[in-house]
Amino acid sequence: MTKKLLIAGGILVVIVVIGVSFLGSNLDSIVKKAITRVGSEMTGVSVDVDKVALALADGRGEIGGLVVENPRGYKGPHAFKLGSIVLDLDTASATKDVVVIKELTIEAPDIVYDKGTDGSNVEAIQRNIDEYGKTHGDEDKTARDDAAAKRFIIESLQIRNGKIRLTGRDTVIDLPPLQMRDVGKSRGGMTGAEIASVVVKQMTQATVSSAARALAQDAVKERVDEAKDQAKDRRRPGR
Repeated sequence: MTKKLLIAGGILVVIVVIGVSFLGSNLDSIVKKAITRVGSEMTGVSVDVDKVALALADGRGEIGGLVVENPRGYKGPHAFKLGSIVLDLDTASATKDVVVIKELTIEAPDIVYDKGTDGSNVEAIQRNIDEYGKTHGDEDKTARDDAAAKRFIIESLQIRNGKIRLTGRDTVIDLPPLQMRDVGKSRGGMTGAEIASVVVKQMTQATVSSAARALAQDAVKERVDEAKDQAKDRRRPGR
């Protein structure tokens, strides 16, 4: 379950990565629109963001309140909601073909996990992202062949203080912290979609395994409680 994410996470990463490609006036507004448009196209669901504050001259940026909605047919207020995404950019690389992001931190992702007949909501989003990658493969190849195309290396990427909530239950699970280093470095840089795919798969694996453990523990507890209730009934007078 967890594997699917963040990104949530991967979706958020690609959005930030795409954002640093835009240099010029009204940058915050441009990036905010890029996040909602590209994020929605990739995930197949509505993506919104509350605020974008980028100061690329200083190599700093922050995105707050990014929300990835649920696919049709799933319950819950959303699939993913991020507290903040903080970016530290190598300013010397901002106008080069390969942009180096020194640090990218996704803080306090809130994942609502809902299991349906065709799998979970996060898995449905993952399938949409995979399909997006296939249908846009030719575009990505053209971009890689273009000397001016932007590629990215993320020296340090971390996702921390995340929570997973299971629909229909009071259970809240800690999302295991995720840290990746030198993402895209071995390939001389990766496109935003490629980075998103790598990160989302890592997050999905973490979410799925965490949710599966929690559901298994709940099932055991329910059986134990049921056995206790049956034992009490047998001890009652007249039974």
